[in-house]
Amino acid sequence: MIPPYFNPSNDMALAANVSQYLPPRRIQQMERDLASLARFWDEGPWGWSLATRRHYLRLGVPADALPTDADLALIRRLSSREFACHYLSELLASFPTDRRLAGHEMRFATSLEDVELDAADDCTASPAPAPCALIIKSPWSSSGRGLAVSHHGWTPELRRRAAGMLRTQGGFAIDRFHTDKELDFAMEFWVHGADNVAFLGYSVFRTGDHGAYGGNVVASQDEILRLIDTDATLLQDLVDYHAHHLGRIGYTGPVGIDMMRLAGGRLHPVVEINLRRNMGILAIALHQQGLCADQPLTPPLDHGFRAAIEDGLLVIRYAD
Repeated sequence: MIPPYFNPSNDMALAANVSQYLPPRRIQQMERDLASLARFWDEGPWGWSLATRRHYLRLGVPADALPTDADLALIRRLSSREFACHYLSELLASFPTDRRLAGHEMRFATSLEDVELDAADDCTASPAPAPCALIIKSPWSSSGRGLAVSHHGWTPELRRRAAGMLRTQGGFAIDRFHTDKELDFAMEFWVHGADNVAFLGYSVFRTGDHGAYGGNVVASQDEILRLIDTDATLLQDLVDYHAHHLGRIGYTGPVGIDMMRLAGGRLHPVVEINLRRNMGILAIALHQQGLCADQPLTPPLDHGFRAAIEDGLLVIRYAD
């Protein structure tokens, strides 16, 4: 058995791709302060990387019980936003006549010229028409880190940020910044092997203006679906699509697919793909374990991070 382990720095460890990765001090503190969240699942880490495997080896877990180099390389590749962009493109091609699906502008760039020479997207034209909002994201990051937003198209500042992502991670995802977003939600899965994918449920979460995590709703699936308030047939079609295709990517473990409900009943069906545990999966588990009333989930600290359920939301707070 592999002991449970809360390591939310894993996306940064995937970007670094080294076994001796050391997160920033504040993230180290968060992992220490919130370590007891791992008691809400049976075994395994929040996410896998070279650094995660080294953690378990130092605990004495046998190497043959852990992912191989090839396994970890696959997880890293599939965790990149490059994979999410390609996955979304294939999904949209499978629903060519459904005008309720957005996200057609989302793509992955490996050079600035990929963006600047793309005349098909008015947002990257020079000068861009107003209003025209763009968001760029580095291949590996989480919780609002590694992204930049411009409400004025392909500006010099956005170009500078993109150039930095190219230097450090080799590319960036670019998409329209959807100012008509009404709701963030996700579909949560567990891939048990080829053609064996379990749908765990839906989750609804809140984010700040620039993507920072704001909390997950802890409620029944009926209540979550009422919040999502989207055509049930379309949702089921997307669940079925993911269940089929996730079972063919060679991966075993948790998957969360972040989505957005936009104005007019439209959906962005693949904003992110997280091949790890996430707060949505944790929120589902908390409700299944009967934890939905307001209560602390980690020890209260005068200075540091704590997790709690507050007003029906799974939240993480920091006290100075």
